[in-house]
Amino acid sequence: MKKMLLGAVGLSALLASCGTGVAPDGSGSGRVSAVRTEYRVGSVTGPFAACDNVNNAVATTQVSVYFSVSGSVQNVNVGLYGNNSSQYDANYNTTVTGEQLYTVDTSGNYRLTFNANPATGGFLPQSIVVTPTRAKVKIVSVDQQAAGSFHTRLTVNTGTATYNFSSRNIAGGNVLVYPNCTVVSVTGEDV
Repeated sequence: MKKMLLGAVGLSALLASCGTGVAPDGSGSGRVSAVRTEYRVGSVTGPFAACDNVNNAVATTQVSVYFSVSGSVQNVNVGLYGNNSSQYDANYNTTVTGEQLYTVDTSGNYRLTFNANPATGGFLPQSIVVTPTRAKVKIVSVDQQAAGSFHTRLTVNTGTATYNFSSRNIAGGNVLVYPNCTVVSVTGEDV
């Protein structure tokens, strides 16, 4: 039994590294499919980014995490985690109930949208505020290298178990954070 449990824990760790996760008791599974922000660098196909300052003013960055789950969901903890530093990690995570999740379709696909507020002198958000209204994506130019980057990690509580998965190892799952951005244009694309 212990070997089987260790195997399940090992499998959960392997899956989480690929953007997927499985509850140890089999009560659910999930995966991150995309992380989008309200800023794209350079063009409509450029990478999504976060900006501490936009047009010379402190700005928030709206982030949408797209993910799918099977099984029951009592609540989901979502957090932004620095790839360069964990100094501010505890400041930007929150737990939302299943009712607060926006259902993209009937196949268990969800979107969680929130505003990330930049910390003074930091490269990651100070807090997360869940909001259902999505911003339009803006094309920005940047004049400096990124100050850091973040990925998102979700912990799902099924009611009988919890499991984790993150965007760290999926394409586009790590978002660069720029100190200064200038809006070039606004698209019709939602975050």
